[in-house]
Amino acid sequence: MRVDRGRRTSVRGQETLQTILVVAFVLLPVLIAIFTFGSIIHTYIGAQAAAARGARNAGAVGGFGPAEFATVTDELVANGIDPNQCSISATAAEVSLGQPIGVTVNCPQHVGIPFLVDDNVNLSSTFVGRGEVNQ
Repeated sequence: MRVDRGRRTSVRGQETLQTILVVAFVLLPVLIAIFTFGSIIHTYIGAQAAAARGARNAGAVGGFGPAEFATVTDELVANGIDPNQCSISATAAEVSLGQPIGVTVNCPQHVGIPFLVDDNVNLSSTFVGRGEVNQ
């Protein structure tokens, strides 16, 4: 039985092309999706931590002022999030003993996965603390 060398070379070239196409159209988007979702989860957890810290501080002093705003932005920076891209708000400027005060941190994230998704997602984290100061 005799093997034609020209046919064998073309089959190898076809297999190489198929491998390149699978890597380019399947594996790279999956890898990018893993990194993108990891980044989204990281940002969401950081925004939750910042909102929690802000609400605890606001409850401890009886209101949400510039110092508590700075605390939230410092927590965002500590978690590797740009505070200029996020919006920070509180439900009340001043609370008394036992009243709730909520702090919300909204951070938009871009989701770009080749061939699947190219959109923005708004990650919102809200934490509610209680006033600890009788005013």
